Order: sequence, then C-alpha cells, then structure tokens
Amino acid sequence: MEYIITFSDVMAGVITLALGIITFFIKKWIDGVEKSNSEIQKKIEAGNKEIREKIDRNDAKVNERIDKLEKKTDADIQGIRKEINQMKTDFPITYVLREDYIRIMNNVETNIKEVDKKIDTLLLTMNKEK
Repeated sequence: MEYIITFSDVMAGVITLALGIITFFIKKWIDGVEKSNSEIQKKIEAGNKEIREKIDRNDAKVNERIDKLEKKTDADIQGIRKEINQMKTDFPITYVLREDYIRIMNNVETNIKEVDKKIDTLLLTMNKEK
C-alpha cells in the first residue's frame, strides 16, 4: 500500500511551517522588546544615579547654609543675651520703681514744707522786729 499525500496532509505541513515561522518572529520581536526594555532600564538607572548625585550635592549645600545660619543665629542670641544682662545691671540704676518715686517725692514735699514754714517764721519774726 502506497501512501497518497492528500490536501489535508499538505495543509497540515503548511500550517505547521507557518506556526513555526510565526513563533520564530514573535520570539525575535519579544527579544527585541526585552532588549529595548533593558536599555531603557539602564538609562533610567543612570538618570536616577545622576539625580541622586545632584540631590546629595544640593543637600550638602543646604546643610552648609543651615550651619552658617545656625552659627549666625547663635552669635545673635549671644549678643542679645549680653544686651539683656547689661540692661539688668543698669535697670536699678537707671529706673526707679513707682513706689520708690512716690516715697521720695513725699519726702521732698515734706522737706519743702518745712523750709516754707521756716521761711514763714523767719519773715514773721522779721516783720515783728520792724
């Protein structure tokens, strides 16, 4: 018995060959996509590395500025503390409490009244002698 190649046999071979070719091209296309994805990933990583370096440099600059500002602020605070301490020492000498002022003015007023009385008595005695 001899085997006769039928149309279905030919079509099965053609379909198998076509599926093999299609699989080959799909695999090539997927490999290309993976390669481009890996290249893009490398570029992204390089860009991220550059960004991290820039951020680190910027952080260093910002930290330097903050340190300078902290030193300046500390110096300003020390100056203000010195001024406040100077005011504290000068305060009792320069300023008088209200109660002290009233007490002193009452004493001055009393002394003026006593002087006025003495002058009055002196004038009365001088007028009587005339």
